[in-house]
Amino acid sequence: MQGKVIAGQKAPDFKAMDVFGSPVGLADNRSGYTLLAFLRYSGCPWCNLAIHRLTLEYKRLTDEKCHVIVIVQSNRQNIINNIYDRHEPKPPFPIISDHEMKLYKQYGVEISKMAVFGFIYHLPHWLESVRKLGYNQKKLDGNLFLVPAWFLINNRTHKIVRSEKGVSFYEHETFISIYDSLTFKD
Repeated sequence: MQGKVIAGQKAPDFKAMDVFGSPVGLADNRSGYTLLAFLRYSGCPWCNLAIHRLTLEYKRLTDEKCHVIVIVQSNRQNIINNIYDRHEPKPPFPIISDHEMKLYKQYGVEISKMAVFGFIYHLPHWLESVRKLGYNQKKLDGNLFLVPAWFLINNRTHKIVRSEKGVSFYEHETFISIYDSLTFKD
């Protein structure tokens, strides 16, 4: 399935290995929800902020019966070096390397140079956060213009409950949308 994937549609199923060789797929979770997060590349400072925030929110998400899976377009070793080796605490959720961008295409996650302009408003805040946490730019091993996205999937029906593209996982509003969707379950 390619093209636009939106709320109400059945989520494209997949089976992949996380960076440590464990199998990960939507069918692995039969109850609750899955938050599927697509990020740029492992050396991206803002993606590292997103990983940091998802790690901080992880307990609350799992308390809400929401599993987390992160997709990054970098290769396995770069994800280990730039994410797992840099973060404290370590991300407790699986991260899948999709350097061929098959899952990105399945879910219609796009590359857009125009989308970068939408992030300029948040740039001063992000730069300060990146500096404080030490997530400086590492090797660019993916597309800088990939538009981050998330999909909240009902594991029982396999339908997408909500999705957003062009989001920052470091922004509070992103998690308000996610928690609101988990609160008003179908």
